[in-house]
Amino acid sequence: MAKHSLTVKGCIGKFSHQEVYVLNVQFTDKNSILQLEISRDSLDEKITETPPVIIVTTNPGVYLFITGSAINYPVTLQYSNYAMTSSDDKPNWNISQVNLPGNSEELLQWAKANYLEVTFFAELQNPKKVYLDLKKDKTGPETCELQQNFHATNILQVEYPIVDIQTCVVPNEEPVKNVYIVHITHQHPQPSHVIDINVTINNGPCDKPPTVYLKSEEGYSWNIYNQDIGISASGNSTLNNFMIPANVLPDSKEELIETARRNGGAELKSISYLHVSDASYVHLPVSCVTEVPKEIPQEPEDLCLNLLHSSLYSMCNEERLIISMSKEVMKVCNLQSLDDISFEERGGECTAKTAKDHIVLSTSKTECMSFANGNKIINKLYVRRGDLIIFENTIMCEIPTIKVEVFQSPDFTLPTKIFDADKVTYVQVDTSLFIRSVSKCDLLVGDKTLILNKSRPQVMMNYLSWIFNTEGLSLPETDSAKLSCEFCYGYDIPLDCCVYESLDVTIVNRSNPKTRGLGMESVLGITFGAFLIGALLTAALWFIYTRTRSSFKMQPVPTLPGGSESSSTNHSIDSTQSTPCSTSSRA
Repeated sequence: MAKHSLTVKGCIGKFSHQEVYVLNVQFTDKNSILQLEISRDSLDEKITETPPVIIVTTNPGVYLFITGSAINYPVTLQYSNYAMTSSDDKPNWNISQVNLPGNSEELLQWAKANYLEVTFFAELQNPKKVYLDLKKDKTGPETCELQQNFHATNILQVEYPIVDIQTCVVPNEEPVKNVYIVHITHQHPQPSHVIDINVTINNGPCDKPPTVYLKSEEGYSWNIYNQDIGISASGNSTLNNFMIPANVLPDSKEELIETARRNGGAELKSISYLHVSDASYVHLPVSCVTEVPKEIPQEPEDLCLNLLHSSLYSMCNEERLIISMSKEVMKVCNLQSLDDISFEERGGECTAKTAKDHIVLSTSKTECMSFANGNKIINKLYVRRGDLIIFENTIMCEIPTIKVEVFQSPDFTLPTKIFDADKVTYVQVDTSLFIRSVSKCDLLVGDKTLILNKSRPQVMMNYLSWIFNTEGLSLPETDSAKLSCEFCYGYDIPLDCCVYESLDVTIVNRSNPKTRGLGMESVLGITFGAFLIGALLTAALWFIYTRTRSSFKMQPVPTLPGGSESSSTNHSIDSTQSTPCSTSSRA
C-alpha cells in the first residue's frame, strides 16, 4: 500500500468567506467503498459562523464511509450517492443528497456558482482510503483553477493498493535470501522531505533477513519501521532511532536490479521491483526464504480460497441477510471451530452454524453490524485461522424487488383489483429474483387458499415477468380476498429466504342474476324513460297553470252597496275598487 498527495486533477483557492472542499472520486468497480477520513485541526477551537462545505461525487453504486475528528464540528456535506458514516450521532452535520455533475470542470463550476469560491478540489481514481484535512489556506491563489497531476500537499493524502510488483527469480542452487527494490520518483521533487517505509515480514523471523533497496531523488531521506531487514538507501535513513548513512544507487530500473544481483551473489532467490510515483508512505510486505523447503505446498491455501469463493452465496429480503457456504470449508481451510466464521461482529448469533451440508450465517438487517443502504444490506464476512484472518469479503446483498398487478385482459392493460369469477383474470409479477426455488401466487378467501396457474416467465433486461391466471378455478364472491405472491431464492440450503407482495382484492360474479349489475341497454332504457316521464309531467303542470290563470281574469268586479250613482260626493269617496288580490281603502 502506498500513500501520496498526487491527484488526477486538482487545485486550491484562498479562503475568504466559507471553506468549500470538492472531491470527484471515480472507481472502476461500481460496488466499491470510499473510505473518507476528515480531520480538523485540534488547535482550531474557534468554530466559524459559516461551517465548511464538503462536496463529494462518485459514480453510481459507490458507498461513502466517513470517519475522523471533523465529525465533532459543524459541517455541511453534499454527496451524489447514499453516504454511510462511522457514527449516527452527528448533530452538527447538515447532510443532503444533490444531483452533481461527474465531470471535474463542470463540478468545479457548479461549486463556484453555488458558493462563489472553492478552497480545494481533487479528482481521484480508485483510492483505497482518502484523508482530507480541513485547513484554511490563506497563501494559495485567488481562485481554484484545475491543474493536471496536482499535488495536494498538507490537505490530502490518498492510499492506493500496490498492484505492480515485478519479480524475477535468480537461478541459484541454494538461495537463502530475497531482495526488494522500492523506487519512488516525484514529478516535482522536494528535497529534505522524508518518506516513511513500513516493512512487514510475512513468514518471519528470518534466518537470512531480506534486503530492501530504497531509491528516490537526491535530498530525500527515509524513516524505516522494522528491524529484521537489511537496508540500502539512496538518502540518509533512520531505522529504529539508528541513523544509517546514504549509499550511492543508480537511477534506472535495470541498473538497480543489476546492483542487487551483484551484491546478493549466490544467496539470492528472487529480486522484486516496485515503482511508486510521488509516495510519502509505503507499506511493503516481504518474505523470508526457508532453508528447508516446506513439504506442504501452497495449494491447500488456494483450495481453501477457491472453495470459499465458489460456494459462497448471499440472500436477503426486507428483514434478513443470510450467507451460506459449503460445509467442506471447515476441513479444506483447516478451521478448528465454527466461531472462526463470523460477521463483522463476533460471538453469539453473529457466528456460523451448520445446516445439513452447509455452513450458514443469518442476521437481521440491524444486527451483527449489518446496515441497510438503499436497496442493499451490507456486512462483512471473516474467516479466521486462530488470530489470522485468511478470508475477508464485503457482502452487499441487493434486496430483490417484486411488483404485482391484476388485469382482466391478456394484453395487460388497465390494472384493476377486481377478479371476475366468470372470466379469466391475469396476474403479472415482475421480480429481479432470477435464481428461485418457489414462485407462486395464491388467493386467500376466508379459510380457503386457491393457487393460481403459472405460465412460463418473460425474461426482461433486469427482471423476470411471471404470468398467473385463474382459468379453471372456482372463485367465490367476496369483497375481502387477498392476493399473495411469494418468490424464494433457489439455493440448495435448508433456510428459506423469500420476498412477498400482497394485494387486497374483490371477487365478483357478473353471471349471477342476484348480483349481476345492469347492462348498458338497461341503463339507457331507464334514462330515456325517466326523461319522457319528466317531460310529460312538466307539460301537464304548464297546462293546468295557464287554464287557471285565464279563469281568474274573466270574473266580474262587484260594486259596493249603499251609494247613489248620481251623488257626486259618494262617487268620489267610493271610487276605489277592490280586486280579488287587493283590499279596499276608505277615507
